[in-house]
Amino acid sequence: MANIKSQKKRIITNEKRRMRNRAVKSELKTAVRHVKDAVAEGNGKDAYAFACEACRLMDKAASKGVIHKNQAANRKSGIMRLANTVVTAEDIAAYEKPAPKPQKTGSKKAEAKAARKAAMAAASEEKAKRREKQLKEEKKAAERKAKEAEEAAKAEAEAAAAEAEEAPAEEAAE
Repeated sequence: MANIKSQKKRIITNEKRRMRNRAVKSELKTAVRHVKDAVAEGNGKDAYAFACEACRLMDKAASKGVIHKNQAANRKSGIMRLANTVVTAEDIAAYEKPAPKPQKTGSKKAEAKAARKAAMAAASEEKAKRREKQLKEEKKAAERKAKEAEEAAKAEAEAAAAEAEEAPAEEAAE
């Protein structure tokens, strides 16, 4: 294991690139296999479609640095040479380029931030409801306590008044 910080980082990036390159190379092999299978079946239309797709993937891999651009060119020429053994002019004319996928705007980070913001807003709204409910309960409790205190004061005043009436009666009895 490396001791230098930059080398540790380099090891991590190399591993990430290795995994990405492995996936891309696997995808290239699959695309070439599709072309070979279509040629073996004698299906010119599918062979041409798969060959175009494989060429696109080769160019993409070369632009990312997964394979060298000359190797990509050699592979593309080999695939097209193989496909042209069964492809006719009608197959090429009938080929329709697949519609491009709509490009996503924004990033995953922005989407996550928006989702987090929405969740925080919902949580804040829920908290406001709970707070309002708590304040209502506290108000009711305070009113009930004030009423009980008022009744207790009233009862105490009556008891004091009754005691005050009894006291002069006892003094008179003595």
